[in-house]
Amino acid sequence: MAKKLKVGIIGTGMIAVAGHIPAWKNLPDDVEIVAGADILPERPKLVGKAFGIPRAYGDWKQMLKEEKLDIVSVCTPNCYHKEHTIAALKAGAHVLCEKPVATSHADAVEMYEAADKAGRILLVGQTARFSPKSRAAKEIVASGKLGEMYYAEAYILRRRGIPTWGQFHIKKHSGGGPVYDIGVHALDLLFWIMGNPRVTAVSSATYTKLANRDEKLATSLADSGAPGGVLTPRPYNWRDFDVEDMAAGFIRLKGGGTVAFKTSWAANIPEGTGQTMILGTEGGLILEPLTLVTNMGSYQVNVVPSTPGARKVDFSGHWEETEHFVNVIRGKAELLVKREEVLNVIRTLDALYKSGAEGREVRIE
Repeated sequence: MAKKLKVGIIGTGMIAVAGHIPAWKNLPDDVEIVAGADILPERPKLVGKAFGIPRAYGDWKQMLKEEKLDIVSVCTPNCYHKEHTIAALKAGAHVLCEKPVATSHADAVEMYEAADKAGRILLVGQTARFSPKSRAAKEIVASGKLGEMYYAEAYILRRRGIPTWGQFHIKKHSGGGPVYDIGVHALDLLFWIMGNPRVTAVSSATYTKLANRDEKLATSLADSGAPGGVLTPRPYNWRDFDVEDMAAGFIRLKGGGTVAFKTSWAANIPEGTGQTMILGTEGGLILEPLTLVTNMGSYQVNVVPSTPGARKVDFSGHWEETEHFVNVIRGKAELLVKREEVLNVIRTLDALYKSGAEGREVRIE
């Protein structure tokens, strides 16, 4: 039996507690979580006690220096992904970094270059890819059943789903709002299914209309993406909100295809409005529920594939991706989330924010 891989966690907030730690704990024959670090020193102690993690650090640099880690999960706010990832790579660890990879294309390039130099693997946590439904959608598209894909939509919208338990709403920590939090999942999944199309131009608008005021609404943590609750929530003040609460964009692809994109934490819409859809000359594909819309002889038909095997746990994508990462490290699998795909997405998000700020279409050379 291969030796267990030693895992360390940088950032022991919600996504570590709800996603990464349970996912790593699900692989007891392959990995062991030996330490956690956080700038709030009491937090990793509390998390360690709850999950049986033996060592807690108030200084992540000290953890990297003292522990001989094989894998580091970077679970900190977006603006710190680059620093923590590069340091962990230099310390000799493979890195599973939460999405988005960084808050700029240039930073993402540096992170991948650091992985190359260190001879280690960087996996970005685009967990929407890690499901039976997503794999089936990609297989359908790869089979050619859609023909030429000329239009797509990627909408992921919350009615009132502002994360009120971390620093997502503060630009100096997060870099952006729902575009980086949930929009990146929708766009990454769409591009992956379509075969990583080249983006040529982006036109967009960003809005802050609802989240920067106190509506005195009854909401829940589950509404904001924390269905299991939060072990160590940060006090929330709506006056700190300085990122977008909604964004919409129109993306042009090489060859003439186009994509409509929308994402929100707060919008006056019915729940469950979000959808991903691809239109092609031979068929269309809707992701929720997964449906191939096509013709059969003289008749129009809707084909609903059966996609068994979905895990019945919160943050199931994290369970799938950690298992995948171990297999990649051991040479048993090829990395699913590839560099060129991640860079394509973050380059598009850069252009989306730039277009929204400048009020014009942004060309991508």
